[in-house]
Amino acid sequence: MSSVSAPQSNRDRIGLSNLRNIIPPVIKVTPRKTGLELTFLGTRGEIKIRSRPHQRHSSLLVEHDDARIMIDCGTDWLGRLTAVAPTAIVLTHAHPDHAGGLAQGAPCPVYATRETLRLVRRFPIRDRRSMPLKKSVAIGGLRFKAYRVQHSIRAPAVGYRVSTRAGSFFYVPDVAGLPNVAEALGGVGVYIGDGATMRRSMVRVKEGTLIGHASITSQLDWCARAHLRRAIFTHCGSPIVRGDPRALGAIIRSLGRQYGIDARLASDGDRLSFPGSDERIGSGVIELRKRPERAKQRGCRENCRTNFPRKSRSLRSSEKPTICSGD
Repeated sequence: MSSVSAPQSNRDRIGLSNLRNIIPPVIKVTPRKTGLELTFLGTRGEIKIRSRPHQRHSSLLVEHDDARIMIDCGTDWLGRLTAVAPTAIVLTHAHPDHAGGLAQGAPCPVYATRETLRLVRRFPIRDRRSMPLKKSVAIGGLRFKAYRVQHSIRAPAVGYRVSTRAGSFFYVPDVAGLPNVAEALGGVGVYIGDGATMRRSMVRVKEGTLIGHASITSQLDWCARAHLRRAIFTHCGSPIVRGDPRALGAIIRSLGRQYGIDARLASDGDRLSFPGSDERIGSGVIELRKRPERAKQRGCRENCRTNFPRKSRSLRSSEKPTICSGD
């Protein structure tokens, strides 16, 4: 496919750096400035295998001013919310790898669509707040707008368009189809999508609805149609989780160039920063900065022993999520 050009806006300058110790035993929460900062707390899909770059179920921490908003909270996060210290949790849907971490409740308000709140009704969540479709909702100084996406019949899913004066992004970690691409993606700075599969479609039709996972190439096509120039993929599937990070990163960047898009893979701990609205923001590229190899390996070993054990704590029968899985 030929390269697609698009106008660059003040939102397009972002930086992506790798932070390994993202959940220390004690987090000192300090007020933030006008910028917008995203941390990929987890980037693994609902698969059995894990790797150092992809240890935990997909979750995104959005920080702006004093807000620390966690998007999705899968089973891997059960018992670990105190360390994350979210001021709000927003759910895309009710599959266990996105909502199972709330089986013991939540320390903050939980926002989700009516269908998702109904599916997690047995969880001891004290503060439940309904998220309407295609209506802007203010959460911690950010504007969230939910868009229905095709992914599951049993657990209807949404993607979120999140906006501030500092920047905007669209987050949809599980998606088979995105109705009305132009409306959902038009004008956003970054697309953060489903990394379950690179080229092979994992979409099928059930009861007239698309279910499963769109390929990265399909999502890049959506971005190109919406004139969106930045894309990052999370919720990684088995081929990515078990593969070589450098080789896979090169493949994703190559695929992105075919669509005129700067495309990257996210790893646990990666951080994406949008400059504050009071700064002069020019055009730029997403830059992934790595530590020296020896320090990186030492950091990974430390995290695998502490913050990132290979297996999550086993749940007692009374704690097991009762939300649906599968289609």
